Amino acid sequence: MKKIYKKLKLKWLNKKVEICSGFSCAYPDHIHFKGYAYIGPNAKFWGEGKVIIENNVIIGPNITIMTSNHDYNGDFLPYDSSNILGDVIIEENVWIGANVNVVPGITIGEGAVIAMGSVVTRDVPKYSIIGGNPAKPIKTRDVDKYKELKNKNLLYLEKKFSRG
Repeated sequence: MKKIYKKLKLKWLNKKVEICSGFSCAYPDHIHFKGYAYIGPNAKFWGEGKVIIENNVIIGPNITIMTSNHDYNGDFLPYDSSNILGDVIIEENVWIGANVNVVPGITIGEGAVIAMGSVVTRDVPKYSIIGGNPAKPIKTRDVDKYKELKNKNLLYLEKKFSRG
């Protein structure tokens, strides 16, 4: 898997963030990393809103994150030229599987897991495991084990990047 982060030369890329080939985004200045992150191949971040990615977030291949949408209630059909913005916030220790789509204005809560192929149309509660189209709760993580691992600072990406 080819890494692209050195080629992009974007101000927020550093040794804590790995972005694979095929990444594209409309507004790179609207993407904010707050720690370690891995973005899989062919990720697309589109729209005028912000994408905020907290620490230890792993995103699988082919994700699409939208942060704005056309206004279909505007003055023209099927939509007008104005955009409705909605920031996407991905809290710490989140794992998002392959081929996931995220609509504008969503917060994915701490420790959540998003199953491959999901379409995330609503906020995702902390520790939730969700999947489907639209994505719905499947189960909840073992919160005690999650907190134990977090308190011991057993964070996969920190370990991975400290080796390299």
